[in-house]
Amino acid sequence: MGGPKVGLKAGFFWAGLVILGAVWAVLTFWPAEAQAQAADPHLTWRTVRTGHFEIHYHEPLGLVARRVAAIAERAHERLAPLLDHEPSEVTRIVLSDNSDFANGSATAIPFNRIRLFATGPEDLSALSDFDDWLTLLVTHEHTHILHLDTIGGIPALINMVFGKVYPPNSVQPGWFLEGLATYEESLHTSAGRIRSTVFDMYLRTDALEGRLLRMDQISNAVDRFPRGNVRYLYGSRFIEFIAERYGHEALTAMSHDYGSQLIPYGVNRTAERATGKTLVELYQEWLTVTRGRYRRTARRIRSQGLRTGQNLTNHGMEARAPRFLDDRQLVYYASDGRDRPQLRVIDSRDGEVIGELDRASGAAYSSPHPDGHHVYYSSLETHRDIYRFYDLFRIDRRGGSRERLTRGMRAREPDVSPDGRRLTFVINGASTTHLAVADIGDIEGTKEIIFRSPRFHQVYTPKWSGDGRTIAFSAWREGGYRDILLLDVATGRVEEVTRDRALDIGPAWGPDGRYLYFASDRTGISNIYAYELSSGRTLQVTNVLGGAYSPTISPDGTRIAYLGFARNGWDIWAMDLDPTAFRPATPYLDDRPAAEPAPAALPLESEPYSPAGTFLPRSWMLTYGQDAFGSELGATVEGGDVVGFHRYSARVGVGLTRGNVNADVTYVYQRTPLPVTLRAYYGLSPRGGLFVSGEPEEWIERAVGGEVGVRYSFPRAFNSEAISLTYGLTHLGNAEPVRVDLDPNFPPPILPEQGLLASLRLGWSWSDAVRTAWDVTPSEGRRINLSISMAHPLIGSQFTAVTGRWNITQYLENPLIQHHILALRYAGGISGGDIGRRGIFAVGGFPDVSVLDQLLNQSFLGGQALRGYPTFDRRGTQFHLVQAEYRFPLHRIMWSVETLPAYIQRIWGSAFMDWGDAFFGDPALERFRFGVGAELFVDFMLGYFLTYTLRIGIAHGLSEGGETQGYVHLGVPF
Repeated sequence: MGGPKVGLKAGFFWAGLVILGAVWAVLTFWPAEAQAQAADPHLTWRTVRTGHFEIHYHEPLGLVARRVAAIAERAHERLAPLLDHEPSEVTRIVLSDNSDFANGSATAIPFNRIRLFATGPEDLSALSDFDDWLTLLVTHEHTHILHLDTIGGIPALINMVFGKVYPPNSVQPGWFLEGLATYEESLHTSAGRIRSTVFDMYLRTDALEGRLLRMDQISNAVDRFPRGNVRYLYGSRFIEFIAERYGHEALTAMSHDYGSQLIPYGVNRTAERATGKTLVELYQEWLTVTRGRYRRTARRIRSQGLRTGQNLTNHGMEARAPRFLDDRQLVYYASDGRDRPQLRVIDSRDGEVIGELDRASGAAYSSPHPDGHHVYYSSLETHRDIYRFYDLFRIDRRGGSRERLTRGMRAREPDVSPDGRRLTFVINGASTTHLAVADIGDIEGTKEIIFRSPRFHQVYTPKWSGDGRTIAFSAWREGGYRDILLLDVATGRVEEVTRDRALDIGPAWGPDGRYLYFASDRTGISNIYAYELSSGRTLQVTNVLGGAYSPTISPDGTRIAYLGFARNGWDIWAMDLDPTAFRPATPYLDDRPAAEPAPAALPLESEPYSPAGTFLPRSWMLTYGQDAFGSELGATVEGGDVVGFHRYSARVGVGLTRGNVNADVTYVYQRTPLPVTLRAYYGLSPRGGLFVSGEPEEWIERAVGGEVGVRYSFPRAFNSEAISLTYGLTHLGNAEPVRVDLDPNFPPPILPEQGLLASLRLGWSWSDAVRTAWDVTPSEGRRINLSISMAHPLIGSQFTAVTGRWNITQYLENPLIQHHILALRYAGGISGGDIGRRGIFAVGGFPDVSVLDQLLNQSFLGGQALRGYPTFDRRGTQFHLVQAEYRFPLHRIMWSVETLPAYIQRIWGSAFMDWGDAFFGDPALERFRFGVGAELFVDFMLGYFLTYTLRIGIAHGLSEGGETQGYVHLGVPF
């Protein structure tokens, strides 16, 4: 579940940040929230209002919105007194159903807003323990709102002047932000992640493996499993520990104390004032308690006799849904952080990788066809170039290409009938999932819902019985029940296999039909169980320390494989299937509080959504940055309506070097199939093109103009593509008189062109670059960017000109050493026409910039440079630059000092060579410059959320004009 979207841009104040003994100066906050929920211009948006909330939703989510309204008011009634805060204005909630992921986010900048996806969690999500999904989601996100909106002291005065730009609680460690919200979601429901046995498994495994994370790691980030879930997992347990020791009032006191601090990051002082101890001291106590608790759990499990399978895989990270293809081969979804996500085939005896069946996106569930050749599976794909939904696919194991079977159906978790003629699967929509079947030859034309869930209920992972008469599936039902059900396909009659509040999931039939296998956490640890259909007995098959899920039985009935959990994450396990070793299942003991029914949807009148209420700017910021001549002091405003129909930004800056003024304003309208961008600007900058006595001189150009553009994206599961068209109109003039001494022995000065320049620009980009969790940069695929612009009197220009630019990058992973990458790049450009002699292209080394200035400006140098030569050393109407870099990891550090908001992640390096030139006229390869060198990169974090890469390099130019350079700056390699 997404947490607060903390936007941090340089400009307003970074007050009091201490980094390695230096005082940080300026800190700002501004939301960078995506506006994707308004991307479909055909949606009809409406609004319902309560005393504390506005819920904005698109049809047909009216009932969901009214239910969210009731849940939100109840959550506010309970949370506001606990956190001792009442916001001064309503909270806006944007509810959408444009994703098959369960998620939400919250921000308090520049006003309180929550974004919710209607979709419930998938089968094995860490969010899957809920008594009501929307209640859990709203409770979590509204906790964020009340916490972030708690602002006092000097920060409150600053926000009175500038608008809400600085909520100090936004820059607490992520574990506190997410831990508090996760604790409240569990405190106010009978479920939540503190009670989740999946979450408990993550922490238990870390404890028993001696891998519990340090305070600095949970305060910043780690790249090992469970990665982004660390702040929720560790934070919620640690917050619970503090609340049990010192009461909820300690958490409230910490929220108010920190929310009133002008200088952030004093988290230990805040904790000490609330509890008498620092966070560092408290965390060490929590670690001791946690280790002891899980050691006792392990002793208890071992005393019962372990029964576990053999590790077939050891890659960790993510895995899902193992299925036997035949008696020896297994297919499953693997996203191991080393290779691209895929359906992978392994040997079920020794785990040897046989091959990649197909690439996959999202948690892909697969099912083999009885013909032995085809595999059906679900994977995320784009629908109407807007949505990312699950659809159904088929792949031929004999080497055929993938075939897409549905489009926008939101279908997942397929299972092929024993006769190979039908498919059953789950369909998602409007916060409810249903069970469907279809003929395998025409899924979209024959789809039929055979189990229609009550509103807000969920179904998962259907499986056909061997005789094709029954479908077993897992279902969430009101009251927090997650059970295994049997559906008679012919009559529609439903029979319960389980009815309890354990997580009973992932059914699988034995080939003889005697047993139905499934996973259950009825003992507090998920294991595999066998339900004997003839007797109704439930027997325990495994007894593990980690967890066992998603069983699958070999066609000959001799082997069982399952999804297990170990130190690095999810893996596949298998063992011989021996029913004589099964033992009676322990009855489920319900130790949870009674599940409270979700409140009934409020009978609210709706009205058409109006952007006006949130469109006007609510805040402004002072900024310190760079213009074309040096430092610049400016002011900016940004805004947009809460749903995202409109976005805008405006900036005016005064150069501190020359006193010049620069300004621009941008507006984006997103309610058309092609989003429209309008921009106007005014500014001064140095340009080439002035020649006096045959020598180039500085020309200060004034540019006043505007442009209108449209852009259309073609996102896909494994690549993205976009095309854009922009019309610009600019008046170019001289900002200052030319003051030069003329020499009568030379021709008169050559002046740059002045007048009206109208241009039409077409751009195209494409990328299928892949970067895995353990890569230092993308490791495979390519990126292509092409653009061409034209100026001509026919489109209103005084000049005629054509300019083309291109950029092609290819990434190749070393086949012998994983994560060692050869990155190749070719960039070029050519221009001609009336203004061609201006020399618009330049190549050379990196500019000399201060790392501190870059941090304050949030500016980063890209990878395009002819290193080993002065900055902009060569200019012209044409340029070509070829670069090659060999990149390699050096060391994973993942270290800081306790709660210090400066954190080193990893170090990596590269060796490079650059070859290129910029010139007027025809190319002459003998004049091209050649440079070589090496660079060291340090990935690090500041302020708990911001990530940077420090580039330290040495380069040597081997051609004329070359030099040996050393440089240090913040870089973004190509």
